[in-house]
Amino acid sequence: MSRRLNRQLGKAPGGRGIEPSPRPRAARTPLQRLNLILLIGGSGLAVGAVLLALLTPPFNPKLLGINLAAIGLGLLMGKGIGMFMFRRILPAKK
Repeated sequence: MSRRLNRQLGKAPGGRGIEPSPRPRAARTPLQRLNLILLIGGSGLAVGAVLLALLTPPFNPKLLGINLAAIGLGLLMGKGIGMFMFRRILPAKK
């Protein structure tokens, strides 16, 4: 077999390549997915609240604190509602 053909076969999807294939990622649990959604959504809301507070002419740190506290409370409520909605999917606690 020629060297060129040997390289092409090695780079083929089913062939043995030069580098080993990466380890398959573990599947996320529903609780991990819920936490990821809340993390991304909450960080977006927090960044938006900070930008809004900085862009309005009179900067009011009290209003910013109230907004961030409301976002945190909303995320906790979202986690509770999500755990209630997905309770049949999530594993039982030991």
